[in-house]
Amino acid sequence: MENLVKLTIDGVSVEVPAGTTVLEAAKKAGIKIPTLCYLKDINQIGACRMCVVEDEKTGKIDTSCSMQPRDGMRIRTNTGRLLKHRRMILELMLASHNCECTT
Repeated sequence: MENLVKLTIDGVSVEVPAGTTVLEAAKKAGIKIPTLCYLKDINQIGACRMCVVEDEKTGKIDTSCSMQPRDGMRIRTNTGRLLKHRRMILELMLASHNCECTT
């Protein structure tokens, strides 16, 4: 029998098999979380950090593509704090990019 984990993402209850990531749980619940580096079954390293989410209980921000959900966890995906973090992450990526390239 498969262990299931129950969590809430943006007020939507979802039940997923243990070992599923928060990003995959959000997709199952129909909630979109932005990603750049995530490739299912290839990597889950959270290198780009665009998929950050916030744990309501702890206030901790972590990458959803590598975060394992816990039973009863409450996740927020679209707060002002997260948008500020994502904007800063994208600005840092663009700052190190040669903007005169053709690709």
